[in-house]
Amino acid sequence: MQFSDGPAPEHLLAYVDRVDAAAAWAEENHPAWSNGGPPPFHAFSCAGELPTYTRNGAPDFPLRVSDAPAVIADVAALVELHRAVGDTWTVYLDEGWV
Repeated sequence: MQFSDGPAPEHLLAYVDRVDAAAAWAEENHPAWSNGGPPPFHAFSCAGELPTYTRNGAPDFPLRVSDAPAVIADVAALVELHRAVGDTWTVYLDEGWV
């Protein structure tokens, strides 16, 4: 999953270097992921009301952590969602999702 334009779960602040490394790797190796191409993951963005995220992309075949490059899997493992995304269109990070 990708969350953009809003706050990250607070505990990620301790891992900023790892998050930055994953973002840099993705920009270099898969620029389409952030430039409007179809992402291989569920994408959510925050449009102002924090911490509410609305789906803006869903892959036909999502990238699984077990299949992700190590630098991406390393960061993905830092955030565990307590609910399945499925067909969810809105995620509220402060309502037990993380």
